[in-house]
Amino acid sequence: MVIWYVPCIRIAVTNMKKTLIILTAILFGITFCIGQDDFQTDSETHIFWQPEKGLKRSDFKGDATKIPNAEKYCDTIGLCTVASIGVFAVLDIPKKKKLRGKLKEKPYIAPAFEYSTSYIVKNDSLGLEKQKVVFDICELSARWMRKELAEMVNKMDAYGTISIWFKTIESDAQKMRTEMIDGFTQEVFIFKKEGAYLDWREKVDELLKESEKFATKPEECYRFVSKKPLDQNYIMAKKVIGKLFE
Repeated sequence: MVIWYVPCIRIAVTNMKKTLIILTAILFGITFCIGQDDFQTDSETHIFWQPEKGLKRSDFKGDATKIPNAEKYCDTIGLCTVASIGVFAVLDIPKKKKLRGKLKEKPYIAPAFEYSTSYIVKNDSLGLEKQKVVFDICELSARWMRKELAEMVNKMDAYGTISIWFKTIESDAQKMRTEMIDGFTQEVFIFKKEGAYLDWREKVDELLKESEKFATKPEECYRFVSKKPLDQNYIMAKKVIGKLFE
């Protein structure tokens, strides 16, 4: 009887193990998917850019009375709602030198709105919408940076490529961003060109659509919310090469 029952028990145990493995894999997959969709994209100090995420009046927590010329700009050119927006960029590299090459560098880029330095002097009908254009321009510069880095990696598929080009491309992205925001500010606020806001909104929307492939991902936002590498095998690069070209 033992001879007959033992194989049956082994088969049962084996099948049970297979079932457990399958269930574990399914649960792991579900957990992984949930985790991917559950990255925190806001912090106590910043709102990081994400599709369909707008700005609310309550997000502007700065005291306009303490901002030099805030009321003057509101009265003279109609700049009554001001968002403090920038772009975070960091490069993580493998912690162990022996893994550098097997593992590649990981760049993280995310536009961010800062609560404490953004302010409203007085409510104006399009103030929030106009500042959202600026936020989206910052997103365009982040996408351009990712695209340029990806092209460099495609040309030179070797460890260190991103480290070499990171600061140069970041600097070029900043220049692009500044020029676009200056152009928007001049046409909409300084020269008050007729239909300028709608023209810029349409232009930026079209560029966002064209560059959707390089949009800021939730995990990139979370990299700056958590303020540490997302992968335990990585550390933040203490130094990357500066501008290669002036």
